[in-house]
Amino acid sequence: MQFEGSFDFSNIENAARDAYTRGLIQAGEHIRQQSTMLAPKESGDLAGSCDVRLDDNGQVSVNYPGPYARYQEYGIFYRMKPRPSPSNGKPLRHDNGQSFYLTTPMMTETGRCMQIVADVMRESM
Repeated sequence: MQFEGSFDFSNIENAARDAYTRGLIQAGEHIRQQSTMLAPKESGDLAGSCDVRLDDNGQVSVNYPGPYARYQEYGIFYRMKPRPSPSNGKPLRHDNGQSFYLTTPMMTETGRCMQIVADVMRESM
C-alpha cells in the first residue's frame, strides 16, 4: 500500500503545545494548593495571596508576594548571620503551618506534577 500526499503537522504541534501549557498551569495549581495547606496561618493573608502565572517563556511560577512571605518561608534562616548568635532573634514559631511551605511541595510533589502534565497531554491527543 502506498500513499502520496503532503501532511500538515502544525495542528498536532499546536495541540501538543496547548496541552503542555494547560498541564503546566494545572501542575502549578497543584503546588499552590499543597503550599497553601502548609503556609503559616495567622490572619490567612499569606495563604490567600498566592497566585500561579505563566510567563512569556512558557514558565509557570507559584508566587507568594511581599517580604513577609519570604520571611515566613525561610524562618530563622532568613535572618541568620554566619554563625547563630543571640542577635539573630528568636526562631519563628508556627502554630499552624511551617517554614519552607513552598519549598517542601516543590520537592515532594515533582512526580505528581509530571503526572499532571502527562495526563493533560494524553487526554488532549
